[in-house]
Amino acid sequence: MPSTRTLIISLSSLVVIVLGLTYWFISDLDTSSEKETVSSKSASDKSEPIDEDRYLDDGKPLISEDGIPSEGKFQEYMHGMTHQKVVAKQKWGLYQITDERIDRMLGVLDEIKGTSDEYEHFDFYLETLNEWDEGNFQNAVDVHNYIWGLNGGTIGKAKRLMTNEEEQKYIEKHY
Repeated sequence: MPSTRTLIISLSSLVVIVLGLTYWFISDLDTSSEKETVSSKSASDKSEPIDEDRYLDDGKPLISEDGIPSEGKFQEYMHGMTHQKVVAKQKWGLYQITDERIDRMLGVLDEIKGTSDEYEHFDFYLETLNEWDEGNFQNAVDVHNYIWGLNGGTIGKAKRLMTNEEEQKYIEKHY
């Protein structure tokens, strides 16, 4: 059996380790909150804050068991993607435009075409994504504002396309 001194040292070491891990965990959470706050402040200073909590859960599943997003979630993806291309006072949602994301979204449309799951605005999404797939984003303001309107947008209407320089700064900042 270990001596009393060994037990005291072992227990003390264990307490110090537990307290240290607890402190580290809590301070890491605080740092994350501070980073989010600083990020939000700097974004609002540039009049383009991102409020990723705008899309509220209405109780309907966002993605079905077969991996198909609800139409609302699909709109959220497209709307968030337009933010990389448009100037608006406020932006809610953020999804980088990538070839892979466009291909996945076109795949979803292929999968639901002609089924009972086909989206109400299917043709709009298909036309938009086909343009984007060809590298043409001239419709981004119209796409943004159309989806913005479908979701009852009152602030954050897109005003124009970003310049290449503005878009590059946006990409560097957010991705």
